[in-house]
Amino acid sequence: MSALDGLSPGVERLLEGSGWSRDRRVSIGAWDAILRGEGYRLSPCAEEILRGLGGLRVRPVGTGPYTHDLLFEPELAGSGAYDIAEQFEEQFGQRFYPIAEWISNACVFLGDAGKVVSYDDIERLDIADTFADALDIILLGVREPRVID
Repeated sequence: MSALDGLSPGVERLLEGSGWSRDRRVSIGAWDAILRGEGYRLSPCAEEILRGLGGLRVRPVGTGPYTHDLLFEPELAGSGAYDIAEQFEEQFGQRFYPIAEWISNACVFLGDAGKVVSYDDIERLDIADTFADALDIILLGVREPRVID
């Protein structure tokens, strides 16, 4: 099953409006080379998501304090934050890779088992256990993410 399967119709519409299609593929080698040099390891799930969504900026339709554009730029989001990824790894038992920037330069990380979390200078968020659920929360505002510190 693809990491991009199971997206809700509302999320698919937002992604398509931002330039995404099921056959979209972008090169992620430059991003990964830099991030790999910092210690990150690209999982197959993160690779698939970034090949399909890399470079896109998606504007959410939800409302509330977590309503911000989601920018799929892993280097911008995660460069210099490998120590945070290691802390999430210790907490959740999976390796994390940066996939997007969100909320005032927050880094959205994807775990190799599918967990989606976020970090910025103010708080850490447990967004969802799957990428599809995370997009429902981030882009549609179906609920607020759980603050974990």
